[in-house]
Amino acid sequence: MTSAVQPILDPDPEAMRRQLEHVFLGDLDGAHDGLIELAWNDERTGALSAAELFSTDRIDDLVERAAALNRTPGVNVYVGAALRKPLARQAKRSTDADFLAASCLWADVDSDVVAPAIASCKRRGVPPTMTVVTGRYPHTRAQMWWRLDVPARDPAALRALCANVAAALGGDPSVVNPGRVLRLGGSVAWPTKDGRVLERTEVHIPDDGRPREYFFEQLSRAFAPTGGGDLLTSEPRRLSSPPPEIQPENTPGFRVSGLAIGSLSVESAVEAVRRGDRWHDHVVRLVAHWLARGWSDAEILATAESLTLPGYTHDQTRRDLARMIDGGRRKWNIPNPRHEVGDSDPPPPLDISWVDRLNAAMIPRRRWLIGSFAIRGHVTVLVAPPGAGKSTLGIALATAAATGREDLVGETVHESVKSWVWNNEDDQDELRRRLAAVVQRWSIELDTIRNRLGLNSGADRPLLVARAGRDGAVARLPDIDAIAERVSANGIGLLVVDPFVETHEVDENDNAQIKAVAVMWREIARRCDCAVVLVHHTGKPPAAAPDAWAGSLSASRGASSLGGVARIVRTLFGMSERDADKLGLPPEDRHRWVRLDDAKANLSLSESAKWFRRESVTIANGDEVGVLVPGDPKPETPSADFDAIREALLDAIAKAWNAGDPLSQRPQAKDRYAPGKVARAIGAAVNDVETVLIRLMSAGVVREEVFNSNTKKRGLRIVPFDERPPPGEASGEEGE
Repeated sequence: MTSAVQPILDPDPEAMRRQLEHVFLGDLDGAHDGLIELAWNDERTGALSAAELFSTDRIDDLVERAAALNRTPGVNVYVGAALRKPLARQAKRSTDADFLAASCLWADVDSDVVAPAIASCKRRGVPPTMTVVTGRYPHTRAQMWWRLDVPARDPAALRALCANVAAALGGDPSVVNPGRVLRLGGSVAWPTKDGRVLERTEVHIPDDGRPREYFFEQLSRAFAPTGGGDLLTSEPRRLSSPPPEIQPENTPGFRVSGLAIGSLSVESAVEAVRRGDRWHDHVVRLVAHWLARGWSDAEILATAESLTLPGYTHDQTRRDLARMIDGGRRKWNIPNPRHEVGDSDPPPPLDISWVDRLNAAMIPRRRWLIGSFAIRGHVTVLVAPPGAGKSTLGIALATAAATGREDLVGETVHESVKSWVWNNEDDQDELRRRLAAVVQRWSIELDTIRNRLGLNSGADRPLLVARAGRDGAVARLPDIDAIAERVSANGIGLLVVDPFVETHEVDENDNAQIKAVAVMWREIARRCDCAVVLVHHTGKPPAAAPDAWAGSLSASRGASSLGGVARIVRTLFGMSERDADKLGLPPEDRHRWVRLDDAKANLSLSESAKWFRRESVTIANGDEVGVLVPGDPKPETPSADFDAIREALLDAIAKAWNAGDPLSQRPQAKDRYAPGKVARAIGAAVNDVETVLIRLMSAGVVREEVFNSNTKKRGLRIVPFDERPPPGEASGEEGE
């Protein structure tokens, strides 16, 4: 006999919160104004007559109230399975007429068939999204919950489907009405029935890859009545006696034969047992059937209470069942399996995958979408400061993917795919302005993006995929799986999420929490075979060199684990003074350019900076909207006249030295950088001037010297002729 559970007198508020958030947070499709019913019984009479209603944004208050009530001996607390209407009566129990919407389907399996019920759900392809274990003595009892993608509003359809689920799983057929309340997970279950003990209920929300929500129609098909099938199979099976080669279903490598109950369903056999009709024969058949289905000894023994006839004790029934189990296992060599409620299937055993052949031609190629920027199955992070144009670039990327146009971003579009931009920051009008500017600038026909480019705004409906609890644990919210479902259902190849920081409520400086959120997006990329681009903000750059973060992983704001999960990281920064100087660009033109650099390119060779020019486009409504146009900021110059460059450079070096403010060979010197200053003065390319300066210094014509012995200031000086090395001793070929 199972030992009694040690009394636990304190409720678990965190478990309560997990259940309530699973049922009542996330997308409620306009039902957020519904109310959650908390009900409890009178500890003196046991009557379940008291209740209080809470709005969906007061879950913490509900948990606090429930825990306080539940600490009183004899007071059990329950929660409404569905939302109540906003005008439902306060301080009174709700009725079916108060039903507003149900975000979940439910079943209360209060008998001894929880383990086979869970197995049945898995076979049907709809394992519950949450299981609340309401007790384990004298047998396991549980509620099963299935989160819906859209709340159900038809009470008749809801009741009918709950009834089908209860019938299929052996659940309580009375716990199906829309106004039903069920015991709150995490609460202390004060015993009210004979044979029960004091226990604390448990909340299990598996994270084993199962769906996070289901379509109502999907559950309707999975639990459609089969016309006489038993609890465990979709159709009755026939067999007069178990064959000797029978082995349990869950034993690897064994063949499973179809044990059944003669010509009876399980329900019919149980009814015959309870009537006392050939009790022993029918129980033997039931035990044989359960052994073949892979039930454990404990699961079969737990049926003793329901199989006991008047005048007999449960212990006598258990002894009879134990003898039948032992005989069956010995006769058919069926071992006793071990099952655990709420646990996911164990991972496959670890093994070494030895290399015995390697045909490189047969290895699948990486599935790049755009240049080396976005690739299926991986996450790209685009890091940029405010105003750099990251959102504009995100829309351009999505448009390039949808149209196959390479000129939008200056990178090869390897595969034209459907794309989706979710911007949690800007409103829909602003997003459409930016898209209109892109379409107009590149003369894109609307038909080429119709039903191929999605554009969603968080101002209309915020996207939130994760939240950190008080214990620091990151809770996965329904939106992440809803995104996955939409991406898969619509064949989205490129998903742009902008900005990353507004899609979660975790500590952005906590590496563990940020990694958990980033892994969710990587899961989307892998599970949906799409490329995910996360747009992210920069931190505060170093004051001494604000442009030092171009192409640096350190540019990403917050925890560094985001860059660890991503396979590609790009930075987008405005042109710095040093860039403009080096490129020979006039200072007044610097603000027109931004640079895109690789900060992490695990799957490709890092490339040099790509440049984009800011342009203003006047769209049809008269608004001016910025776009980023791929380009080259280097001024167009004719072929270099090295003689002219040499004379101009020597002249500038001499004048600066004589004026007491010598030029420098180092780019960090900014206005004193000789190649940059001369290039601007004569309209030459900085690289060409640098080449001439290197030759002059190699030939000993120009050298860097200390100009001021007090300040140790150094600068370029023309070397007098008599101080120069003889021709052939210098490293270069230059002479005066």
